[in-house]
Amino acid sequence: MATQAVDLLGEDLWGEVESSQNSGCLPLAQAARHLLEAKDHAHEFVADILVGQSPTDRAGRVLVEILREYAKKIPIPGEEVVESSAHALRIMGICICTIGANLSSCYCLADLAEAAGNERIDEALTAGLNEWAEKA
Repeated sequence: MATQAVDLLGEDLWGEVESSQNSGCLPLAQAARHLLEAKDHAHEFVADILVGQSPTDRAGRVLVEILREYAKKIPIPGEEVVESSAHALRIMGICICTIGANLSSCYCLADLAEAAGNERIDEALTAGLNEWAEKA
């Protein structure tokens, strides 16, 4: 990890990070969260543009909600870069907390674990639903 951090930050800055009495990774965790929130806002923006004004009748509202959900899943250019950048910030934060022996209070590790846990739950639910559908 340290080699990759040197590649990303440069040897001088990474040397300062390693030798400093760091106060943890909170700024990196917050930056990663902001990147991911911006990605979510971009998806909402695409949905708003595509849907426009919501109709007043129930059937129209249901169709609009279907369209909104579809629009939120449209890939946005650069989305993968945003996600990988947030991930890289979290990894650097974990490395910083490891160096400073603060891993038990590492915000980046907690955020990464939560994201991975949610992904695993989604995978398990999807697999269960698929298995149930096959048997039905």
